[in-house]
Amino acid sequence: MTNKATLKIGIIGCGIAAKKYHWPVIKQLRRKIEITVVCNHTAKKAKEFAALIKKTYGQEIPYGLDYKDLLKMPQIDAVAIILPTELNLLVCNEAAKAGKHVMVEKPLAENLTSASKLLEVEKNHPRLVMMVAENFRYRSVYDALAKALKNGEIGQPYYVEWRCWQQIDPKTNAYARTHWRIEHKYEGGFVTDAGVHHVAALREIFGDLKWLGSTKASINPAIGRTDTLVFLFKTSGTKEIAPVSGILNWGFSVNGKKEFIIQVLGSDGMAIVADDSLTIFGKNEDDLKFSQSYPDDGGYLQEYEDFIDCIKHHKRPRSTFQQAYKDLETILIALKKAVA
Repeated sequence: MTNKATLKIGIIGCGIAAKKYHWPVIKQLRRKIEITVVCNHTAKKAKEFAALIKKTYGQEIPYGLDYKDLLKMPQIDAVAIILPTELNLLVCNEAAKAGKHVMVEKPLAENLTSASKLLEVEKNHPRLVMMVAENFRYRSVYDALAKALKNGEIGQPYYVEWRCWQQIDPKTNAYARTHWRIEHKYEGGFVTDAGVHHVAALREIFGDLKWLGSTKASINPAIGRTDTLVFLFKTSGTKEIAPVSGILNWGFSVNGKKEFIIQVLGSDGMAIVADDSLTIFGKNEDDLKFSQSYPDDGGYLQEYEDFIDCIKHHKRPRSTFQQAYKDLETILIALKKAVA
């Protein structure tokens, strides 16, 4: 692939995430990247996805049922692997052997044994870009929060709390009707699936999260073995931000009001992130210092732009396998040590 060439990508897995998150961005970046072929183990989904792409490209898009056939195609530069988590190791390894750059969905693997083997795949193919689709690493509002804290907008930060509360109902939530997510082979179910996002964002800002305590519960077994986790931690800190104490609170069977809010306490004020907005207060609630929205598509566009740029210029992505390993490890430690 030259600096002026369009990146040719194959899609392995044509489910919800492929249609809802990957395709809209690839369509938007059409001058830089285009889908050459799609693959799914069931013909129905493969045909539907190929037909969806055809509406934009104006031409037939080949589809297949065996990803190994896709990997043999010399015209493909990269693959997006959007499969059940327990298949990531197998398919990433085959893709790397075939010389394809990899974008793989999070969580990195179903357990740390497989995740460690994926680190070996990354290490053994230094010329390939091996990237995890962790869009929270690219969200503008979290970058803005990090910048505000580094600039001392609330003085010395000392505490962070993130509440991630929602109701996942199989009647209305398509993810809760996906067999491999409900009968999950990876510990934590929706807590792990969604929780790696939040851990990734916090680690980007505050450094690693050291486990201090955790509790877990299953409120609605219909959506998995665990749907509630409270995680108490201490951060390692960064060059600009000293270590802080914190709590991550996940609830996916919450009745009442949905909540998705980060609060950071500092010696001179408070920073609040609610969805895509950042608000900063001074010494009291009447002292509103700053409030701004950072609308984006959830970081998916910046994620793919990084993938393309790293391939063209032989760079390491922001969202490496190593980072994704630490995200997963953090969640799994909290789950393993949690008191039920």
